[in-house]
Amino acid sequence: MRTLLAVALTLVTFVPAMSAQPSPTARDQARAQNRLGWEQMRREKFEEAVKHFQAAIEINPEFEMPFYGLGRAHMALKQYVSAISALSRCQALYRAQVGRQFSSQQDAQRYRADRIIEIDEMIRQVQSGPQTIQTQDQLRQLQEQKRQVQDIIARGNNISIGSGVPAWVSLSLGSAYFRAGKLADAEREYKATIDADGRSGEAYNNLAVVYLETNRIAEAEAALANAKKVGFRVNPQLEQAIKEKKATSRP
Repeated sequence: MRTLLAVALTLVTFVPAMSAQPSPTARDQARAQNRLGWEQMRREKFEEAVKHFQAAIEINPEFEMPFYGLGRAHMALKQYVSAISALSRCQALYRAQVGRQFSSQQDAQRYRADRIIEIDEMIRQVQSGPQTIQTQDQLRQLQEQKRQVQDIIARGNNISIGSGVPAWVSLSLGSAYFRAGKLADAEREYKATIDADGRSGEAYNNLAVVYLETNRIAEAEAALANAKKVGFRVNPQLEQAIKEKKATSRP
C-alpha cells in the first residue's frame, strides 16, 4: 500500500528566493554555484548537483536556497535522512530572518531589489521546463511573492522582514519525512504548508495520503476534496484507495 500511495505523493520543485548577505561578492559566488546545482538537477545529475549546492553552502552558510536545493537532491537520491537535515536547516534559516532589522532603509531596499532579481531568474527557470499543474502553481507562488516584495519596495517604509518559512520548503520537508516513515512529522509540515499557502493542492493531496496511512478516512476524504477544490489533479489510485478503505471500515 505504501508503494502505491507514494506514487500519489507529489513533490514540489519550487525554488525559493534568496536572502541578502553582507558581502555582494560572496553572495554572487554562492548564487552562481546554486544556479549550477539547479542546472544539474534539471539534467537529473543529482550527485553533481549535491556538489554545487555544498560548494554554495561553504561560500555562504547562511544562504537558505542551497540548503533547499541540497535537500531536493538528496530526495532524488533517496537519501531521506540527509534530505531532512538539509531542509530543516533551510527552514531554520528562514525562521531566523523573521523580524530582522536592517541598519538603514537603503540596505533594506537593496535586499528587496536583490530578491526581485532572484525571483525573476527562478520564474525563467520554471517557465523553461515542462508545463504541468505543479509548475503552474509554482509560477503562481513566485509571481505572488514578487508582487508582495514590489509592494514593500513601493511603500519604502519598512526596514524589517516579516515573512516566515515559504510553503515550498515545508512541503518538501514533509515529503522527506513521509519517505523516512515519520508520518507525524510529515503531517505537521503539510499543515504548515497549507497555513502558508491555502491554495497548495499538493499539500492537501499529500496530507490525504498521511491520513489514509493512519486510518483517518474522513480526514483523508476532506483533504482530497480540498485538493480538488483548489484545482489539483489528484491521483485516481489514491482516490480509489480511500474509497476502498472507507468501504472495508464500515461496520
